[in-house]
Amino acid sequence: MMYAAVLLICLSAAATAQEVRPPAPPAKSTFDKLSKDAEAAGRANRVDDAIRLYTQALRIRPSWEEGWWNLGMLNYQLDRYVEGRDAFRHLTVTNPNVAVAWAMLGLCEFETKQYPESLQHLERGNTLGLGQSEQISDVTTYHLAMLLTRYEHYEQAMKLLVEFSQHGKDLPDYVQAMGIAALRKPLLPAEVPPADHELVMDVGRAMFDATALRMSEAQNEFKRLLEKYPKQASIHYLFGTFLLYSDADQALEQFKAELQISPNHVPALVTMAGEYAQRQDYKTGLPYAERAVQASRDSFAAHAVLGRILMESNINLQQGTKELETAARLEPGSPQVHFFLAAAYKKAGRKEDAGREREEFLKLRKSFDESAASSETRERGKPEQK
Repeated sequence: MMYAAVLLICLSAAATAQEVRPPAPPAKSTFDKLSKDAEAAGRANRVDDAIRLYTQALRIRPSWEEGWWNLGMLNYQLDRYVEGRDAFRHLTVTNPNVAVAWAMLGLCEFETKQYPESLQHLERGNTLGLGQSEQISDVTTYHLAMLLTRYEHYEQAMKLLVEFSQHGKDLPDYVQAMGIAALRKPLLPAEVPPADHELVMDVGRAMFDATALRMSEAQNEFKRLLEKYPKQASIHYLFGTFLLYSDADQALEQFKAELQISPNHVPALVTMAGEYAQRQDYKTGLPYAERAVQASRDSFAAHAVLGRILMESNINLQQGTKELETAARLEPGSPQVHFFLAAAYKKAGRKEDAGREREEFLKLRKSFDESAASSETRERGKPEQK
């Protein structure tokens, strides 16, 4: 009985204490305080405090986009790339339409050496459009170009890097990246052997000036390159592409010189075949197109130029159509391939197929024109470079 009485007294005391304990503050007011304190800590450069407070606030409200962004950026600035990656990943799940979130996720993944994921996410951010975020846009473009080069998408990498040269952004990192892509080396800058550093920078400088339309400087630099590196693969080809629109005959001589050094240089073979097709000299161009396909069965450009020559010359319409179909499978987004495939189907009397390919060509060309116009509009909206 004594034990029961004591137990009853204890339970009664506990219940009384529970009754008088102040209620827990509502989650909303707690979140509001944490979010304000986190922002204040960030402004005061108390980064560790800010990270702790943002983390606590996000536990209460995981849909808070600004919180994930700020948490990710704070960690990124401290080189805490794993934590930054996780924060930006949360943000992309919460709102998959935020381009800068995908870009920052990709940049963190680049630093953690998750290169396939980084490439995918940087491309997504770039495709969504980074708007007025010029600093993030430049960093994203640079890292995306590096990864495209590493995975042997050299033409796509060069297309991105040309944006830097044409806007006067002659930073050494960009020049180096252009040199690596132009030489078709599947490497990140940190992976370039020390013995090749000077070559990469020399080639990058020539290509930077060429794509910036500094024609005199580029011409002199290419000549110096040929004197300095007479047996280096790709330099004759690069000089040939520079000459192609001003002196096509000299360009062809450079391509032939390239093939003496590297007989299976696919871009040189494709470009030569295309130039002869443009001149309607199909007999001369055909062997180069055939060699290009033999050297690279996965090159859509090689199949496309071979198909064009076989189709336009009537040497073998059936085989030419097959080559163009292969090119379209390898690169369905190429307007030019669909244009020539429509012509091949028309020649073969396949009106329905020709009409379908013609529509695809027009759709892709319209999309390309709209994309170019959108890019030009974004560039006009950016502040001028000082």
